[in-house]
Amino acid sequence: MQIDAMLTLLDRPLLAWIADACGLLLLIGYHLSLWRVFRVDPERTHRGRSDRLRRAWVETMRDSANGILAIQTLRNWVMSATLFASTSMLIGLGVMGVAFNGVDLNDLSHALSLAPTSANLVRLKLLLIAAIFFGCFLHFALSLRYYNHTGFLINLPSTYFNESGLASTADTLNRASGHYNRGTRGFLLATPVLFWLIGPDWFLGGTLISLTLLYRFDYRVDPRQSRRNRAATAHTKDPHASPDIDTEKRNQENSIRSPETQPRTKIDVSSPSDRSM
Repeated sequence: MQIDAMLTLLDRPLLAWIADACGLLLLIGYHLSLWRVFRVDPERTHRGRSDRLRRAWVETMRDSANGILAIQTLRNWVMSATLFASTSMLIGLGVMGVAFNGVDLNDLSHALSLAPTSANLVRLKLLLIAAIFFGCFLHFALSLRYYNHTGFLINLPSTYFNESGLASTADTLNRASGHYNRGTRGFLLATPVLFWLIGPDWFLGGTLISLTLLYRFDYRVDPRQSRRNRAATAHTKDPHASPDIDTEKRNQENSIRSPETQPRTKIDVSSPSDRSM
């Protein structure tokens, strides 16, 4: 009986297999590319820039005597992670209940999809959605753990650390933010799987929508702009290199518009009685 059920699941149109394969390859390829960019040029990503700014924030908080401000800021992050963790668990449990009780999407799938989904495959997809939200809950729970550790570390003197107190505290805070980032990413990745309940063609469309949102969520600099910036940096290091025409033109326009290049007129602020004297 189980073999017959497996054969039924595998007996799908070629269009369904192609759409599923394209969606999965797009998701995997995007995240591999993002991982490479984050390792090579982290400033092109929001996460890389945020890691640097959080390290600067930790350094500022450790140098200042106002420890209450640091704890209040960490409390805001803890409250946000707690909200997302609770939401992830509720959604995961709700989807699990729907999967076990059974849901009939046969009519909807046949009406909207070119390759309708069978009832058994719908249950498997619902279990996959539940697994995604349980994974989000795990990431948000770990982010809460590291946020709490950061609250202890940020006010400790450097004598209590075997290494640099700044490096240890910033690394702990960035780990918390990394888990928070992955948990939020899980909410976006659940979108194509929800569309997958209707059919593989909807899964491919949902994947394209999710990747568009993830690109705005991950990258902060246009790749062409980043190349122009690197070319300008290379030109400053090598004066014999060919100049970037666009960069030089923008610099000239900025120099014309900059108020610092214009002569400033001195203003007489003395009163009439002073001038009469």
